[in-house]
Amino acid sequence: MRSQELTRDQRLEVLTLHRAGFTCKAISDYFKEKRSCLVTIRQCQWAINAGHPTPQKKGHNGRKALLSKEQIDKIEAYICSSKAARFTSFLRLATGPLADLQVSGDCIRKALYKRGYRRYIAHQKPPLSEENRRLRLAWAQEHRNWTLKDWFQILWTDETWVTGARHRKQWVTRKQGEELHPDCIMEKIQRRKGWMFWGSFAGGEKGPCLFWEKEWKSINQDSYAERIVPLIHGWIRLNPHLFLMQDNAPGHAGKVAQEELFERGIRIIFWPPYSPDLNPIETVWNWMKDWIEAMYGFDKVFNYDELRKVVKEAWEAVPREKLMELLESMPQRCQDVIDAEGGFTKW
Repeated sequence: MRSQELTRDQRLEVLTLHRAGFTCKAISDYFKEKRSCLVTIRQCQWAINAGHPTPQKKGHNGRKALLSKEQIDKIEAYICSSKAARFTSFLRLATGPLADLQVSGDCIRKALYKRGYRRYIAHQKPPLSEENRRLRLAWAQEHRNWTLKDWFQILWTDETWVTGARHRKQWVTRKQGEELHPDCIMEKIQRRKGWMFWGSFAGGEKGPCLFWEKEWKSINQDSYAERIVPLIHGWIRLNPHLFLMQDNAPGHAGKVAQEELFERGIRIIFWPPYSPDLNPIETVWNWMKDWIEAMYGFDKVFNYDELRKVVKEAWEAVPREKLMELLESMPQRCQDVIDAEGGFTKW
């Protein structure tokens, strides 16, 4: 039996005998002879050192918390009350809507930290009206049971802007005070050159692609019908089972482009608005930009000829396994839209 396992009555009796002049050994012998139970010398010493039959548990010796549980509940409730509250800095919370708490922004930060809240860079997503949510939900419900063979019947298309530079947020490993060290600085390049690239794929195979030349300016319904629709038509003539997937960008949805697609007999799958998360080719663009960054570095500055060559290399480097993986993710993408009731997803 450990010293902490003495009963309260035993500890009280040990203390009484000790105050009457008994030694620890004599107290141990007393319990053995008179009480017919074993109380060791060490247990007697522990009870005497405790000084009380019911010793108090040791508490936290640090500074008393500035905020009570109720006050932290109030902070959390405010943070969750609106979008504006989510984006408000801790300092502005302390001097504005939560000024009555009379604490600093750092105190609010620490309180929310204990509840699992952190400050992150907000994800940028397209706007979703209730009608758009309804259309996305209906589309996902209609296609969630499609087989891989069904998804193979779609020619996925989209365009992207490629600069060859970093396209994700860059993190740097440094000590405090090294923020201005040359190795920790990310140089800002004004007016970095870029190139519009249009591409497509169906099944596990890449389809036609196009570098959008500088002199063509931006893509509109006339230039889309003139330069891209013939590429789509030529590919579908070789693969007549394919349906065209294109988003609802003005250049795609314009009357001229739609008439050109109709006259060429190209079948189009209905696409819900603001749904890049349902288009697997969006992930291909990220893969290509990551590949360029890995091969050439995130601070490489390309001229137009170099950039054209690099984009072509990145497109050719996209593996068939990646395209298959993206198509296999379509049921999960649909399910995630359904779970979000037509709202945003992680894709």
